[in-house]
Amino acid sequence: MASERKADGRRASGFRLRPPVGGPAAAPPAGDEGPAARVGVLELAGRSWTILLRHADIFIMLMWRPFAVSVAAAYGAIELSPYSGPGIAGLLFTIVSMIAVVPVITAWHRMVLMGADNPSARVVYRLGRAEWAYLKAAAVLYGLGYVTGLAVTAIYGPLLGGPILWLVQAGYDPWGLLAAWGAPAVNWLCIAVILGFLVARFFLVLPALAIGGAMSFAESAAATRGNGARLVCAFILASLPAAALTAIFDLPAAVLATERAADQKFLDLILVILPRILLYTVAVGILSLAYERLVGVPRRMMR
Repeated sequence: MASERKADGRRASGFRLRPPVGGPAAAPPAGDEGPAARVGVLELAGRSWTILLRHADIFIMLMWRPFAVSVAAAYGAIELSPYSGPGIAGLLFTIVSMIAVVPVITAWHRMVLMGADNPSARVVYRLGRAEWAYLKAAAVLYGLGYVTGLAVTAIYGPLLGGPILWLVQAGYDPWGLLAAWGAPAVNWLCIAVILGFLVARFFLVLPALAIGGAMSFAESAAATRGNGARLVCAFILASLPAAALTAIFDLPAAVLATERAADQKFLDLILVILPRILLYTVAVGILSLAYERLVGVPRRMMR
């Protein structure tokens, strides 16, 4: 078992580790034409799921604490909803649940990059300096992506929505699909494109922080130059199973707004959050493997 974990956790991607110059997260120097390395879409997606399935015991060991936090947050959201409204209560439930998962995410980064049996990897649930730095960087990236996505939607939504409206009025709307789903599709497409760009170019700062390194957004963009589309495709491909599960359940605010019994709402809130945690864990695997390939982990961390 130990040898399997070393082979999969430490070298899970099958890539040859290249220690970077100048520290744990050095990026190509300014003016470089970009890294010669290229990431493989199928390899990243497949290896990310392989790591999750092979180390399911570690995942469960890490997850029981944030799961307990999510259970308490679900109960609190149900009690709070009549006073704050389902929107605020659902948002607070999501934020609390996601913050509780941050130590799991950073530990998973370290396991993939440094090895499941490497004591230096600290594959345990802990809240330290790396976790706080990770949380701040993730908040900046996701907040920037969300705000930018809304701005792009406001600008380009009418441009894309005009032709959709024309098609509907002209009768080119089989089964009413465009009238029902045209506007939401435009909004989510705009946001997905922006978030995909951010993930592909700037999110390598997250695995760098998880292993105790430092990387600027500019260095992340330089390291991922030429691989942006591949990273987005790998993320989408690997996320399909978890995204399908996520689509089955309503958002927390929608669950809290229903007239269901409190115990049914409680169960639905727990079911809502679990596929999202799975989705983030798969994404973490892809980011870690991409970091290993494009930046590299110092050999001193591999002891």
